[in-house]
Amino acid sequence: MSSISGEDARTESEVVATPVSPGRKPSGWRQTSLRLAVGGAVTAGFLWLFLRQADLGETWREMRALPGWSIAAALGFVLANAAFVALRWRYLFAAARYSTTARGLFPIYCVGAAANNIIPARGGDLLRIGAARQHYKIPAFVTAGTLFAERLLDGVVLSVWILMGALMIGETGPLLLAGVGLSAGTTVGVVLAALMAARPDAAERFVWRATGWLPERWHMKIGRATANFVLGLGAFRQRRSLLRVAWTSVAIWLADFGMYVVVGKGFGIDLGVGAYFLLEGVGNLALGVPATAAGLGSFDYLTLVSAQQLDVAENLATPYVLTVHAMVVLPVTILGAILLRNAFPRLLGRSATP
Repeated sequence: MSSISGEDARTESEVVATPVSPGRKPSGWRQTSLRLAVGGAVTAGFLWLFLRQADLGETWREMRALPGWSIAAALGFVLANAAFVALRWRYLFAAARYSTTARGLFPIYCVGAAANNIIPARGGDLLRIGAARQHYKIPAFVTAGTLFAERLLDGVVLSVWILMGALMIGETGPLLLAGVGLSAGTTVGVVLAALMAARPDAAERFVWRATGWLPERWHMKIGRATANFVLGLGAFRQRRSLLRVAWTSVAIWLADFGMYVVVGKGFGIDLGVGAYFLLEGVGNLALGVPATAAGLGSFDYLTLVSAQQLDVAENLATPYVLTVHAMVVLPVTILGAILLRNAFPRLLGRSATP
């Protein structure tokens, strides 16, 4: 087998976008239409379930009465969350042997997150990949590897949050089982990522053999993409790198936890720490449903059901859920719009600088 370096991006652009031959009809629009149709159906279903239980008039009155200190504190926690995400991304790239800055990655993250809040199926991740390539010349599949590492690390923390929250409030039903199952699944994911990062040659050989039946052109492309993707998992290979991405992952979700708490306190909701851990874990896993944009419907309904199970008063549960959802979505979306030029300077004719 010929050796393929993870840093070799000579034909990376070909992996990302290959021209359609004249004799072949493009099918991208069909796939896009199918994703939009599925996303629309999922969103509509969850919204219908949510609105069946919501009194929007009463909800709006409660939201308008939310004290200003609660809103200001929640915004502070949201900004801290975004800053920690950019710092963790810098650590992930450093483990893949690419030099970046948290300051430079912050607008890229915000633009990608904003797009994810508008486009279903996490379309904003493609913007993050493109912007990282434009600013830092990082191959697309290296960035994809770091994004996969992000999702895996987030899953680890949120599954622990759910498990810990369930144990703290004495929950022995579905929430505890969900925490156990998610913790087990993310542990397996971390082990597999660590094995791939520690033995990149073995991972590359496996993919090389599995795709040997493909035409040589695609065989080589997949080999390069695999090598770059595994390079993006470099944080799982070194203890120091793993510790850095681990503490920033905890910091990210502690900042988010703070936002859940101060909004709850603003509404006068009296819940223990464990209950807030559960609400945050369930809510953010609902946000991860890829078919919906910004978790519309899925976040609202699943978090509302969890709040009701935790005995949050009916007149406060819906305004609390909608306020938290707004805090998760609106600030970063506005930041993304403001920082669009910083993330994509060529879009408006400005030269890119790391």
